[in-house]
Amino acid sequence: MGMDIPDEVDLISVFESIPMRKDETDIFYYDQSTFVLENHIEVFEIILSPFYHEFSISAKEKKTDTVFSHLELLSVNKLEIIEDKKDCSKIRLFHGESDRYENIIEVTLKPRFKLIFKEQYS
Repeated sequence: MGMDIPDEVDLISVFESIPMRKDETDIFYYDQSTFVLENHIEVFEIILSPFYHEFSISAKEKKTDTVFSHLELLSVNKLEIIEDKKDCSKIRLFHGESDRYENIIEVTLKPRFKLIFKEQYS
């Protein structure tokens, strides 16, 4: 079983973009989807492959086109939408779960990019 994710429509809403799909004939869950979105000063590329537990995000400065943050995860168990409003959007990733701990990563996309990484005991 792959990653636990919200419906495709909910992801389109929080990422404010229609995903570019690797294989349009495949079901969203089994495909690789790329979302491109932006806020006032940053541009993001999010690549999601739910069946394979893969998630990546690259954040670039709009003015310089310079990547200032990149996160690539190969074992995401769950993606949650924390907030999906016009002026604030946040997601939460549950990653690398073991018998003793799991990693929780909160990513704020609007109003500005912010990443919070927590490791906690299960």
